[in-house]
Amino acid sequence: MAFFKGSIRSKILGMDTSLTIVLPFDRAAVPEGECPVVYLLHGHGENADVWTRMTSVERYANAYGVALIMPEVQRSFYTDMAAGLAYFSYVSKELPDLCEQLFSVSSRREGRFVAGLSMGGYGALKVGLRCPDRFAGCAGFSGCLDIEALRASLSESDPGLLGEAKAIFGEDLVIKPEDNLFYLVEKTALLPRDRRPKVMVTCGREDFLYAHNTRFRDTIQPLPYEFRYREWPGVHEWGFWDQSIQYALEFFFPGRREALQQSKP
Repeated sequence: MAFFKGSIRSKILGMDTSLTIVLPFDRAAVPEGECPVVYLLHGHGENADVWTRMTSVERYANAYGVALIMPEVQRSFYTDMAAGLAYFSYVSKELPDLCEQLFSVSSRREGRFVAGLSMGGYGALKVGLRCPDRFAGCAGFSGCLDIEALRASLSESDPGLLGEAKAIFGEDLVIKPEDNLFYLVEKTALLPRDRRPKVMVTCGREDFLYAHNTRFRDTIQPLPYEFRYREWPGVHEWGFWDQSIQYALEFFFPGRREALQQSKP
């Protein structure tokens, strides 16, 4: 197992930005450029190392023989902000390009996935659905998936959050189609089967974002995706997300864990 925490220079952001990398123990045995990778996204108010502090993702990366790359996007909702930085472009394009050069992780669509929690759940599904030519699958855990519902809930009673939303989506808070998961899931469904990403959603039944996730589930289920939905008793907390990432890795890489175990002497 290799663990790196540091920063890289982003031309898109115009600054250095934090990054946490986990490479599996058997990385050296994987052909050059073929180590599968999951870009693992943090939630609102968190940072690049929160997944490694709060869950056992290092163990899971080793068990599945995959790399985990955890960027930092501040409170941007993984969006090219109206009055801020272009975090969607950074995460979806520049970050993979940089990491493929630096760490020799997979540059193939079939070996590239994205997942995240809460705000990062929204970000992961947006990246996967907007960039199906680059990502083979996406997963959102307790995601803030209905961005229109979030916009409608904002009010002058919370000027800080309202100002944040205006910086992200614009002064008039008009959500562009490319930032709306319900638009994206309908659009991407029109692609040929081998170009649609596989999609997974998990949410606790007591989570305050439960309605977001069930609305998304009900929208995507009739569409021709490889889609998996899991819910169980739970709230917006790390124990739930630790379990969720294990489900997602098995969904992305079915049978890979068992195959690696059988191949070891």
